[in-house]
Amino acid sequence: MSHRKAFLALGTACALVVAAAPAWAVDWAKAPEAKTILFYPGQSSFEWIQIGSDHGGARSFTKKGDKCSECHAEEAADMGKKMVSGQKIEPTVIAGKRAAIPLKIKAAYDATNLYMRFEFPAGPHNPAPNAAGGKMDPDNEIKLAMMIDDGKVGAADRSGCWASCHADARDMPSAPKKEALGAAKGIDTSAGYVTKYLPESRTAVSLKDEPRGGWDKLKSPADLDAMLKGGQFLDLVRFKSGKGGVSEDGYVLAERVLKQNAGATFQGKKEGDAWVVTMTRKLDSGQPGDVVLAAGKTYTVGVAVHDDHSWGRFHHVSLDLRLGLDAPGEIKAVKQ
Repeated sequence: MSHRKAFLALGTACALVVAAAPAWAVDWAKAPEAKTILFYPGQSSFEWIQIGSDHGGARSFTKKGDKCSECHAEEAADMGKKMVSGQKIEPTVIAGKRAAIPLKIKAAYDATNLYMRFEFPAGPHNPAPNAAGGKMDPDNEIKLAMMIDDGKVGAADRSGCWASCHADARDMPSAPKKEALGAAKGIDTSAGYVTKYLPESRTAVSLKDEPRGGWDKLKSPADLDAMLKGGQFLDLVRFKSGKGGVSEDGYVLAERVLKQNAGATFQGKKEGDAWVVTMTRKLDSGQPGDVVLAAGKTYTVGVAVHDDHSWGRFHHVSLDLRLGLDAPGEIKAVKQ
């Protein structure tokens, strides 16, 4: 059984027994508030950020080991303006799309669960020229996702979600044609595109030579299973606003794998002119692909919001952030 099928099978069983406490029972007034900026990233990728002719900070990232946030935290909104307008690495301009979204985050935990609260302003609808009816994802006005790394994924502690974003993914410059996807073995390309993956899951990744990326250079099933068991993955949770709200939990390794109603549960709604999304997640769900969270530890996280019915890379993202459970981090989870 493949690592992906094993996860889905176990997730079905666990979904029957997971009974997380509701996030809205938390006293949010006692939780410290973190503020960050989600910006529009255009076609920037894991490959792009490491090439000096593309990205001025490449040397600081690759040679000095600097975090993306150390260079760009104060200019995230300005970077978003350049990309959303098509001035830089964006061939598909959506007129009126927001360059950046301010995000407020609160976190708390108890003996069993991590609780998080996300709040950001709702935005206007701006029709997308690359989607019928102007909405890429008509069923979901917003989606909110978070990745968690506990230090076992290469550059994730410095680049956040860029460790999983590649030049050959959907709507990216080196995305393979649909007819080429039939050669893929071990990953699901039935949707007609390549999803997120980790560089460690490939035997090679081309940073500069075209086509960039390494979607078709998959490691063996045995290697991937060992990586999953060893914790070498990015934990992924996601909320979708359609159908009354859908909770998804999974991970990124050889591809993006998501299961509904597993280790994390969400609630989300508009409150006035803002979206408020709360999450309850087991500290230890027992599921493959879920990082085991513990008091006193700090984890790297990346947050993304798909606003205005967007899909794929047409989202807003954070730089690398740190979530500390009574430990250092921009997001401070305090025990309640």
